[in-house]
Amino acid sequence: MRASDVIGREVPGRGRIADIVVEPGTMRITAVIVVKGPWGRLLGYERDEVRGPWLLEHFARLVLRRDSTEIPWTEVEM
Repeated sequence: MRASDVIGREVPGRGRIADIVVEPGTMRITAVIVVKGPWGRLLGYERDEVRGPWLLEHFARLVLRRDSTEIPWTEVEM
């Protein structure tokens, strides 16, 4: 399965998949990041561990992360 097969798909009642979380080494999908409403490339800033320039961090906290949710892969019906 490719990331492009997953990203952009609708998760019923939760929103659209904007990113995937994989297990290092095996590249197995462990979770997905779901956003509500309009979405686009989040550049990794929807994840708490991503650090970058202060302005982008602030923007991400206010806009990108507000409606994002991490859902375990086992709860996603494809």
